[in-house]
Amino acid sequence: MAMAWTSPKTWTSEPLTSVDLNTYVRDNQNHLKDRIDSSVSTVVSGSRNYSTTATEWVDVDPKALALTLQTHGGDVLLGFTGAVSHNGDSKVTYFNVAVDGNDYFSDDGVTQFNNASHNDRFRFKPISIVVMIPSLSPGSHVFKLRWKTLSGNASAMDIKTTHPQFWAKEI
Repeated sequence: MAMAWTSPKTWTSEPLTSVDLNTYVRDNQNHLKDRIDSSVSTVVSGSRNYSTTATEWVDVDPKALALTLQTHGGDVLLGFTGAVSHNGDSKVTYFNVAVDGNDYFSDDGVTQFNNASHNDRFRFKPISIVVMIPSLSPGSHVFKLRWKTLSGNASAMDIKTTHPQFWAKEI
């Protein structure tokens, strides 16, 4: 069970007790340590790459790229590193994160991946995302990596040779 933070006491001339020490020193240090330790991550590998032609937000992988984190109330950093490709020139893949089933960004997501030239078609290129979710309430939260593409576009994510990592850390 995670410890809750107790606002520090303003000391006067009263005697110091073990209850005070436990509440204001031990328990608050445990609370701070619990927050430092509060993180989850996953690394994905498999025999088939992920792919999508969806033009609306969909989970990249609703199980393997979904994280559950118990938070204490505060900011959470989310990160993703992987490799993405397209089927044609000047195609775009958009990335988003969902927090507890809700897309965090309501427009075209946190970032996009764009092939610039004919030579980039079907080549996996690296992508990295870091997002801060501020002031998340205490409790259990589910984070999912999501993506979409433009009409007529097929996007792929390499999980055979470049193993994507998705992580969440309360800060």
